[in-house]
Amino acid sequence: VILIATGANETRPKEYLYGDGEPGVMTQLELEDALEEGEAAYKKVKDVVMIQCVGSRDDEHRYCSRVCCTQAVKNAIRLKEINPKMNVFILYRDIRTYGFYEEYYQKARALGIIFIRYDEDAKPVVERGEEDAGKITVRVKDHVLAADLEIKADRIILAPAMVPQEDASVLSQMLKIPLNEDNFFMEAHVKLRPVDFSAEGIFLAGLAHSPKMADETISQAKAAAERACTIISSDEYLSVANVASVDADICAGCGMCVAACPYDAPGLVWRGGRQISVINTALCKGCGSCSAVCPSGASQQLGFKDEQTLEMLGQALGLL
Repeated sequence: VILIATGANETRPKEYLYGDGEPGVMTQLELEDALEEGEAAYKKVKDVVMIQCVGSRDDEHRYCSRVCCTQAVKNAIRLKEINPKMNVFILYRDIRTYGFYEEYYQKARALGIIFIRYDEDAKPVVERGEEDAGKITVRVKDHVLAADLEIKADRIILAPAMVPQEDASVLSQMLKIPLNEDNFFMEAHVKLRPVDFSAEGIFLAGLAHSPKMADETISQAKAAAERACTIISSDEYLSVANVASVDADICAGCGMCVAACPYDAPGLVWRGGRQISVINTALCKGCGSCSAVCPSGASQQLGFKDEQTLEMLGQALGLL
């Protein structure tokens, strides 16, 4: 069995002065690292602005990174607990603290954390402060107040997009497992086979599948492990009955079946001084791709051979 658990990456923001020599601009993960190193430095910080959906839900990454809202609210609460007098602003497009994470949002509102919604067409503007040394100016339009706001911030915390591993397509081609339009690995069926691929014996879990919380990753990992155990705990492996077979006498060894098979079941071997195709029945899933492309008719699917299929069609047409 193979378990795909390659994880995902955090993008590096290209906006809001990040990486432009401004030490007060960082990502949520960098903020967490700084707080772990020492909270004392943040006891004197007065104003913090968190900007959500940085690189998410746009033309480049159309999906929601899922964890950012809860992470921002959680970190905002921690900052308020360090310094209750600190002003914390969260600039968001849509707050998605789903499930029991709604308690974080309610606690944040109770602590006085300010939430300001912005539109994709009117993103916040971040500029270096000229009058106030060390301050960063943030301009955003508050649609509730119908007014343009200007905030002088000490820290700008960004929530960048979560993206799949760069070599996901390489692994996809190597194992012949599908990717979705966002380059995350795609399961066989979202409800019936949520951790399986169409290829038998390959399972997935975690951020390789999609952005998700840690507890969701753990649940999916347990499910993938259980599915893997159903195979490796058995003394024998039973393959499907309607596998393909090759008539060696008429096989021309063209290799078209090898290229067409999504499961790597056919393979070319030398026998009797010529090259022919041989089916690995343990890998074959009976999809019929090899039979469909075989120009000589040497490759046939058991139970669906040409004469059997024609007989079934004849009977069906006769009944009609």
